[in-house]
Amino acid sequence: MKSAVFPKISELRQFIQQNRDLEPLLSGIKASDAEFWLVGGCLRNFLLNLPQTDIDIACSADPTPLAKTWAAEVGGHWFWLDKARKQSRVMLSQGLIVDFNPLKAETIDEDLRLRDFTINSFGLLLNSFPDAPFVDLLSGIDHLNGRQLKACSPQSLVDDPLRILKGIRHAVTLDFAFDPETWQEICTSAHLLSGIAGERVHDELSKILSSPLVGEGIKLLYESGVLEVLFGPAGRCWDVEKEADLIANLYAEMQKYPEIDSLNLETFEHYSVREIILFAQLIRVYLPADLTQLLHSRLRFSRRVQRIMKELQREPNLEFFTAVKTSDSRRRQALLVEQLEPFSSVKMLYWGVCFGRLDFSLFKELQTSFATQQQSKRIPDLLGGKRVLEVLGNVSPAQIGSWQSRVKLAEIKGEISSSADAENWLKDKLLFDNKEV
Repeated sequence: MKSAVFPKISELRQFIQQNRDLEPLLSGIKASDAEFWLVGGCLRNFLLNLPQTDIDIACSADPTPLAKTWAAEVGGHWFWLDKARKQSRVMLSQGLIVDFNPLKAETIDEDLRLRDFTINSFGLLLNSFPDAPFVDLLSGIDHLNGRQLKACSPQSLVDDPLRILKGIRHAVTLDFAFDPETWQEICTSAHLLSGIAGERVHDELSKILSSPLVGEGIKLLYESGVLEVLFGPAGRCWDVEKEADLIANLYAEMQKYPEIDSLNLETFEHYSVREIILFAQLIRVYLPADLTQLLHSRLRFSRRVQRIMKELQREPNLEFFTAVKTSDSRRRQALLVEQLEPFSSVKMLYWGVCFGRLDFSLFKELQTSFATQQQSKRIPDLLGGKRVLEVLGNVSPAQIGSWQSRVKLAEIKGEISSSADAENWLKDKLLFDNKEV
């Protein structure tokens, strides 16, 4: 084992002091007979001065008893990630995540050699912290300084092909370049991604799409062959430069509105509205041959996410954007928005704000109008079903909903504005329809 002093030991010590729940963990580790190593991305982030949101700890034995005891002591939430492999997670009240795993091999040296990229192959022994040996077997610090992504071994990508996507994600989130040999390995191994669970794939894709360098990410996905493996052949003449720029511009447009994250928009599991929109844009410009097969069978999205992805492929009638700009009442605004359901807010954001058809201030106003005018998740009708039946007389109850929808459309067009107007309009329509018959 080649060890040295961790270059950012003072920052790590300060981090532990600031996150006081970690001090009891450190005490438990020092009292243990097993070795506990801080590994992977958290050490990389310290070296790059990046924020810490999660910590990975590898143990020479089963770390579960200590993880459970510590979680109970500090009021953290412990749960299994993979019971068979004795991998578990503790979520702390302040949001920090700590993952516990047994070593992947008999020694820390062997474990680190089995990891994905050299910039993630660091280890720091916590049992003797702060006088902790720091292990960098594969010159990861040199690669960090050179902003280079290099696989730990030729076998790394074969052992877990998801590392191909993780590598592309690192390239765009850290602004690193691939070592030429590693890039070649990614291109020749891309086909292996076809055997990876869709849930794992779409999570990595979402992280790539939500990166400021999303345009570069699209190019890497395409040039490596990954995009075709995952999405099939492009459904149009694919110009990667043009389409990558379109998606990058969409990302930049959404960055102009940080309020998006605080608005009361629809929720889609753990995906942000930004990620949903960028994913939908990639699908729209790539035009996969079978969208249902891609979303359901290949990427394994939930039914709700599949539905919004499909809904966003259909462009609203452009008359909507003209009408909302001239609407003269909150109710009429709400009725117009209701016509876009389901997922009206995301549709307005995507097809309206992002494409310059709708001012963001008007978007928020429409959101407010729709929210405040609703009753039981719909805009109430000017006439209840019973009154419609009384006015029309000879229609079946099954037709009432259709007539109420027609009344709403007349209200949107400005033909009526009150219950009395609605009754007269119904009578005129009924008389007209009877003449037509």
